Amino acid sequence: MSQSQQGLERLLRTLAGHSELIAKAYFTGVVYKDNQNQRALNQLKQLKVLVNHDAEGYRIAGRLTQFLDSALSSDRVRRLDTDLADWIDTLKLQISLYQDAEVENRLGDCDSYFAETERLVFDLSDTLEENTRYLSMLVNSRFANVRTLAEKQKQNTFYISRLEKLVNAITALQPESLLEMVEDQPLIYDLLDHQLIRKLPIYQQRLQDILDKLKVFLFELRQIEARAQLVQGFAFFLQQNQNYQPQDWSERDSIPEHWNQIKPLALFAYADPLDHALEEDLIEIAQKIRIDTEVMLAKQKQRSLSAVSLSPQDKTTLDLPLYRKQLRVYFDRVLRNEGQSISAVAFQQAFVDDIEPSIWLSCVLNEWLRRQQRNKRLQMELIQADVGRHFSGNKKVRDIVLQFRSADN
Repeated sequence: MSQSQQGLERLLRTLAGHSELIAKAYFTGVVYKDNQNQRALNQLKQLKVLVNHDAEGYRIAGRLTQFLDSALSSDRVRRLDTDLADWIDTLKLQISLYQDAEVENRLGDCDSYFAETERLVFDLSDTLEENTRYLSMLVNSRFANVRTLAEKQKQNTFYISRLEKLVNAITALQPESLLEMVEDQPLIYDLLDHQLIRKLPIYQQRLQDILDKLKVFLFELRQIEARAQLVQGFAFFLQQNQNYQPQDWSERDSIPEHWNQIKPLALFAYADPLDHALEEDLIEIAQKIRIDTEVMLAKQKQRSLSAVSLSPQDKTTLDLPLYRKQLRVYFDRVLRNEGQSISAVAFQQAFVDDIEPSIWLSCVLNEWLRRQQRNKRLQMELIQADVGRHFSGNKKVRDIVLQFRSADN
């Protein structure tokens, strides 16, 4: 019996041995640990049958829940397709059903709709977690295993399309509107906030890391593509000419013509002290230098003392650069007009003539970063331009709007 078959048998025996716990977690939505079931719950969690519900409770994993729903022909209102945007619409529909039941004081239906909403939220959170983690694993393990730039570009297109689907799903959530929808239902509000909304930054950062890795891989392949083609061409030549022997050119009177096209060796008259590869050699050379040379033993000349004068020295006042004066005027205007948004580009067009808009925006951004550490009420908004290319990693800013918020806000 193979190792995989043995592992499957152990898994099935474990499921059968803890069937009561699994059934309780499925029908009640959560099972809490105590002194009697703590070991069994830990074992089921290691097998990924259960996942954390909160600090003390466990729930059934999303994939197993879907299997049980299908096996038991459950009539739950649920759509388990690959379009996560439709899944989010189903979640909003379920919340609406819960709200209607609450208004009509149908307590039994409220409990049922809340349980289904809770399952949908957990399943959606598990799906985003599994998709982002699985895509990250694919990029780290399989993406670099190609030989040509064309294959790499096809892979890049495939993974970016997967990224777009996940980004569209996260965008379709619209956290602010979703939480605003359930402001009057604290149970659903806390459920969405803790199990879904607070995890979105983790998923977004994971997607950004995947995109950065795709860019690095593609750039590195472009760098070595030409060299790889030469190596592959020479390997193909050796396969076609297995009796090939390199010629001895040391006995020839003239250098072959194609040798003139080879890049010559770069020779330097001195060592580069910043090259860490030469650090040990330079230390060894320095240790061999004799310290009892004439230069070291030569008598040093006495240094003369500078004359001390008690008369005060004239102080020179340096004038501020023009752009610093213009920045001060702009920020003073923002601080005087509390609660009013003032555009940096509009100010530059009206009062600053000798600075390019891009340089002016950079100066404003640098000055805001310096002042914002001391004054948190000074808020900034970046107005971005539509560059037309998604997933490029670059953001083009066409304006900066500053506002000095009131102390009440």
